[in-house]
Amino acid sequence: MFGLLNRAIVKYITAPRRERELERMNIKNLGYYIAGQELKRGPKPAAKSAQKLELRSKGCTQRDIESDWLGFWCSEICCAVLYHRKVWEICYVAQALYSLDQLVPGKSGLVFGCGEEPLPSLFAKYGVKVLATDLDPASSGSARWIETRQHSTTIEKLRMANVCPDPELRKNIELRYVDMNDIPADLHGKFDFCWSTCSLEHVGSIEKGLRFIENSLKTLKPGGVAVHTTEWNMNDEGGTVDHAHTVLFQKKHLLDVIERVRREGYVVAEPDFTLGEGLFDGITDLPPHGAHGADVMHLRLALSGYRCTSWGIIIQKPRD
Repeated sequence: MFGLLNRAIVKYITAPRRERELERMNIKNLGYYIAGQELKRGPKPAAKSAQKLELRSKGCTQRDIESDWLGFWCSEICCAVLYHRKVWEICYVAQALYSLDQLVPGKSGLVFGCGEEPLPSLFAKYGVKVLATDLDPASSGSARWIETRQHSTTIEKLRMANVCPDPELRKNIELRYVDMNDIPADLHGKFDFCWSTCSLEHVGSIEKGLRFIENSLKTLKPGGVAVHTTEWNMNDEGGTVDHAHTVLFQKKHLLDVIERVRREGYVVAEPDFTLGEGLFDGITDLPPHGAHGADVMHLRLALSGYRCTSWGIIIQKPRD
């Protein structure tokens, strides 16, 4: 009697759970399908040359994905235009630096937590000398990045021939292991620009991430530029994730660091927290992320139950 009752209760409890999972997969599949159909219509031809335009400190939007400037930088890194926030991050950094006259021969750039991103090769192609940095592979914190192929274990992984065909220019890229929480003093004042793409949310806490942004500015020469992207919890009210492997910054945290660096005389591109008006600005991908492998496309995703996307900040150091 009690055995039958228990089985009935378990069936009653687990059935709605399975149905909720099906609902989640329906939402995911619908979003992926719509994005795929949009791409099948054929992207408009990429711009043949880079454009000078003023970017704000802002979040990823569908309008950006469909812009001429993003299409150009996708062609430069040999990447299809995808409705994906990670594609946006790479192109956002490139566009910000190009517009501020940093991607010219003789300039020097420093990247933090570079993993295997294509930007070092892209900037080398433009004649920039790049110091790529990542966490020491011997560090315990490197294990998960190495396992997921998001770590610069060798310089060869950063010298991408498809992005920078000239082998001599690829020699402009060097690799050094650096802890983002402890930037060595010998790097201070040495670079025309620095950047990071979705790395600073992994340094241990929200405050450590904000402090990293401030400390990265010490590596710049007068007039230098810093561009960083990170995770933005789009829910302004309520809680967030702090003191974790991946922390989620809210608007108040980003405004806090902007105020802090402006007090020191730095110029910050005007912050823009608009959410976007496109279809994909309103679709939030639910876990499990990556279930469809390379076919996954999303501008918004749920992290720890919060609706998130990527947000970029552009900071200029004053000239002497």
